[in-house]
Amino acid sequence: MLYICPKRATIQILLGGSSGVPQGSVLGPTLFVLYTSDLVGSVQSGTVHMYTDDTTIYCIGKSIDEVAAALNQSLTELYVWCVRNKLAPHPEKSEYMVIHRGSFTGPHSPIYLGNNILGRVTQSRLLGVDIDDKLNWSAHIKGLKNSFVNKLSLIKKSRFLPKQDLLRLPYTFRGVSRPSDIARLV
Repeated sequence: MLYICPKRATIQILLGGSSGVPQGSVLGPTLFVLYTSDLVGSVQSGTVHMYTDDTTIYCIGKSIDEVAAALNQSLTELYVWCVRNKLAPHPEKSEYMVIHRGSFTGPHSPIYLGNNILGRVTQSRLLGVDIDDKLNWSAHIKGLKNSFVNKLSLIKKSRFLPKQDLLRLPYTFRGVSRPSDIARLV
């Protein structure tokens, strides 16, 4: 499986003049969704998923060459749609990942967005979830654990909880490493 995930879907509108909506406006996201609503149907060679300004294209095939060809076709369709709609995609903020069973050796055809070659990654963040090319969850779980520890540390440093409750926090969460451990605490 070959997979592309923009780090940030930044698209510049090439309208000229001073048209547009102020950044941070409540109306901005709604207008963006309406403006890009036909993008999904314009890409026929791959599966497109959009969530606000994040766009992900999936292509599945029996060989790496088949998938690379399908992804290049999908990205060409995406690029044509962007040009037709006066939007400029940013290839430097886009990347692709090959997700497959086993090990992959050897080069494959380059993946293009417009005239630019996209960089291959082995790990990416998609809608808050860390994904790697082996679909191993260890990086995501490690990130969640670090986030949890940081938030727990902030709670411990705060002064709004009684001292006896703060002293119990490390013992309460010491054995938490699996969902079943959390269910035990609740």
